[in-house]
Amino acid sequence: FVRRQHAIDVHEVHIHGIEAAEASHEALHAIAAADRILIAPSNPFVSVGPILAVPRMLEALLEAPAPLVAVSPIIGGAAVRGPADRMFVTLGGEASAVGVARHYVERYPGLLDGIVIDDVDAGQTDAIAQLGLAVRTAQTLMQSDDDRRELARIVLTFATP
Repeated sequence: FVRRQHAIDVHEVHIHGIEAAEASHEALHAIAAADRILIAPSNPFVSVGPILAVPRMLEALLEAPAPLVAVSPIIGGAAVRGPADRMFVTLGGEASAVGVARHYVERYPGLLDGIVIDDVDAGQTDAIAQLGLAVRTAQTLMQSDDDRRELARIVLTFATP
């Protein structure tokens, strides 16, 4: 897939050997002690999904008392980088902020408390709220250090209990 520069359609993701992986004690402790947990705007299938598939990781996140907030990797129906938008379509979803929210809600019930979506997707906030998530809009395309700092400030404030 990577060697072919994402030029093929993905219809299934299988993580060979994931059942033998182990979450470190440090990671599990950090999750239990966190006051906020954030999921970066990464591909839910090949970046976030493998982390959540590590034995005990999803359970630790579901049991954590901290709010958990994700940032959508889809802006205006497209991935900023990589194949996430195409993967949403070929794996039976929708390449949109709503599609990202629905993926997390349906695949990992109870995981997210909220999601930050890009300002251009503000028209999708009601549909996301109907999924049971708090939603915040912001400029999520980070092109400078100032953009990164501002998004971090917004996400951390949004995730404050």
